Amino acid sequence: MSEKHYDINYLQNSRRLLLTLKEASYNYFEKINSGTIIDLGCGAGKDVIELAKIVGNDTKVIGIDHDPVMLEQGKTDAKDLPNVAFILSEAYPLQFGSETIAGLRTERVVQHLKEPQKVINEIARILKPGSPFVIIETDWHSLSFYTPFADTQQKINAYLTNQKVNNGFAARKLTNYLKQSNFKDIKFEIHPFILGTLEEANQYLWVQKMAQETAEKGFITTQEYEEFYNALQQADTGGYFACSINLVVATCIK
Repeated sequence: MSEKHYDINYLQNSRRLLLTLKEASYNYFEKINSGTIIDLGCGAGKDVIELAKIVGNDTKVIGIDHDPVMLEQGKTDAKDLPNVAFILSEAYPLQFGSETIAGLRTERVVQHLKEPQKVINEIARILKPGSPFVIIETDWHSLSFYTPFADTQQKINAYLTNQKVNNGFAARKLTNYLKQSNFKDIKFEIHPFILGTLEEANQYLWVQKMAQETAEKGFITTQEYEEFYNALQQADTGGYFACSINLVVATCIK
């Protein structure tokens, strides 16, 4: 399995789950009618395209990602939009002048950063005063299943939060990162997502893959994995499967 917790198919699947949340995040930029907006960690560029449609041709929307395969998909899908561009780059440094960017959005990126405060400081540097900054993040530690094997669940969560993801508690630290970079008017929202079938959990959260990987890495035993996943299958067959995870949205102004 890939070291990443995502690929293009994963992003497309999760997009369907998060569409309402994504669309709400675009609203913070709809009044920007000139300049440049950045979607940092844009993946295959779907959010870049939607933002570009909202703000109009006088505002440029730039998607930045470190994955060339993702960016090629974005370029293909956005070929008819004159106000879209893509840049292959890491999240730091950002090759823009100080106070030159009109707004920035980033989704499920901070969790992957080894030096998150450094990146947030860089974002603060390039944003113009008064510009909006929107972050969407996954709270991996909030992942919950309802089975008798709570101890195994805790070990899986610990693996995801402390090992698999570089910054697994990113969602809970966002407001502090923003305060440290002197952002203003910080707002914080929690959005719980509930999945009612094992198929959805595997599609949107890669639950079986992650549980298998936890066992392969030795954080749970093979027996613990089998008991846990069998319990999920039984719950699904019995019609009482339940899974939830929180996503958070932090908004602020430079």
